[in-house]
Amino acid sequence: MSEGELSRRAETFGVETSYYDARGQFREVSDDALAAVLDVLARSGPPLGAEPHIHVRRKGHIDPIYGVCGDGTTWRLTRAGRTVASGTCEHGAVVLPEKTKIGSYQLQLEPPGPRPQAVLVAPEAAWQPKAFDKGGRVWALAVQLYGVRSERNWGIGDFSDLRALVRLAGRLGAAGVALNPLHAIALDDPGAISPYSPTSRLFLNPLYIDVAAIPEFPGAAAGLGDDVVRLRAAAQVDYAGVIPLKLKGLRIAFEAFRERASEERRADFAAFKAERGDWLAGYCAFMVLRARHGGPWWNWPEEWRAPSREAIASLAASAADMEFHAFVQWTADRQLAACSAAAAEAGMPVGLYLDVAVGVAADSADVWSSQGAYVRELSAGAPPDLLNTAGQDWGLASFNPRVLMATDFALLRETLRAVMRHAGAIRLDHVLGFNRLYMVPHGFKADQGTYVRFPLEAMMAVVAQESQAAHCIVIGEDLGTVPDGFRETLAGWNVWSYRIMLFEREWTTDSSFSPPAKYPAQALVSFSTHDLSTFSGWMSGHDLDVKHGLGLDPGETADERRQAQTRIAEALRRDIAAEHLSFDGIARFLARTPSRLMVVAAEDAFQVADQPNVPGTINEHPNWRQKLPVRLEDFSADHRLTEIARILREEGRAFG
Repeated sequence: MSEGELSRRAETFGVETSYYDARGQFREVSDDALAAVLDVLARSGPPLGAEPHIHVRRKGHIDPIYGVCGDGTTWRLTRAGRTVASGTCEHGAVVLPEKTKIGSYQLQLEPPGPRPQAVLVAPEAAWQPKAFDKGGRVWALAVQLYGVRSERNWGIGDFSDLRALVRLAGRLGAAGVALNPLHAIALDDPGAISPYSPTSRLFLNPLYIDVAAIPEFPGAAAGLGDDVVRLRAAAQVDYAGVIPLKLKGLRIAFEAFRERASEERRADFAAFKAERGDWLAGYCAFMVLRARHGGPWWNWPEEWRAPSREAIASLAASAADMEFHAFVQWTADRQLAACSAAAAEAGMPVGLYLDVAVGVAADSADVWSSQGAYVRELSAGAPPDLLNTAGQDWGLASFNPRVLMATDFALLRETLRAVMRHAGAIRLDHVLGFNRLYMVPHGFKADQGTYVRFPLEAMMAVVAQESQAAHCIVIGEDLGTVPDGFRETLAGWNVWSYRIMLFEREWTTDSSFSPPAKYPAQALVSFSTHDLSTFSGWMSGHDLDVKHGLGLDPGETADERRQAQTRIAEALRRDIAAEHLSFDGIARFLARTPSRLMVVAAEDAFQVADQPNVPGTINEHPNWRQKLPVRLEDFSADHRLTEIARILREEGRAFG
């Protein structure tokens, strides 16, 4: 294929042939990599031109739609096959009624044009509580739920721990609790436990269920006590032990449920199955078939590689295991709902703040259940940047943009609804992917990928629709190579920015840390993230030592770190008159920003040196396994956490 033809195909499919990386270096994509990306996109999704041209209009600003018809062309606006408006093109435009309701529509033209036309009528912006409209500022406590120690859990934090934590955080003045993704993982590989590489974003991780809290579970009579004690005492989460123990306990609870559950419980289970419908059936079928056949689904017997809805229904009719997995998800859902209810009872204005991973594992339930809607032969990632100089290949399957457009963003909507159903706020991991997503074709190195464009405005309209419907705040993790104007676009949709103090510096002048007043109001602010050093690790240089020991380039020298520490100490002296550099000072500094939500990581409060995850590693480092050094029952008596809470209350961050 000639270079010109390759470029034309790339433009057609929304694939970039070159880009600037985080260092400002211009990178041209090789013809081989470009051809590989285009080959995958050409083989997936609808035929070119079959996806609709989408026109986004906001409620109250329903402007005419130009360029789709000539004068005299008749048009009809339909929804679910029903005509809601009609007319004739005037001055080359379709003029929709101002009263058109929020929703998704098809625009039918006669004579028809070359492409289908669709209209998304969105709210003016994503939802937020009225308290924030008046300048309210609050804080949330962030925990990796798996790492919570307690005197009663089974070696991994669970939803009963979370409910207790919500109440405790509320008493400290926190407006919410921020969590790692709670998405379902596969459970057949104790090494594949990253919350950011799930098997499904539509369902929950069964390991977070408090088995002992299931009404039908027989308690001590189950004979699991010795294993529970051993796993609870482990220094890190022992997934090889936790997974089989939890599954055994859940099986015991399920069998007891089938034998003696109350009519009320049976009715609630039936209601959950009806509510989640085909999405739940697909997930349960995958879990049954994965246990039966193992390995990637594309290596399963042919009849199960891409089964029909009827085949899944036949499996459900004969497999008790389908019912078991539905029972597990119902149990998880109801226990998480109880945590959300505890936040509401405490009057917390945010409540649960949940994370939405940027993609799913290629061999996941979501990809199998919605084949074509994901591009599994391309891995989502990131180009080389200051901290990851070789680029990143996350090994994740991401949405197929053309399928999203052709299906009214059905899978995006369901993903958002699944996470929002018990959340007061969500974080869209790597929200930059709503504009363009870096993809690496299989067999190529991480720095050999390129960007694939997504319909940003339409996806933001969908986010706003779902946010308003669920009354859920939306925060976009907008770190990395941010295109010009992107943050302004998010702000226009009331999707909050995600600001990390370590990155907020005056890079064009003296590299000093930006003062609190420079932070945007429409944002979440924190010292660090799960992928970066904790405060204690940053101060001691522990994170640099860990990366060097793993053979990774930390993207920063020891001398540069010392300079950064000097700069941050200067900022604390300048802005809060702090004499010493401490996390208490960091907390006070961030509390003075106008940003609406401040997040305090439990690792920072309890002076943990290791960060939860070291990017670029899987099993080389104990990612997603570390437990907090303080038991949940001792949180409220720990002076480090209570002092931070006092500072935040003093700075006007506490609610109530």
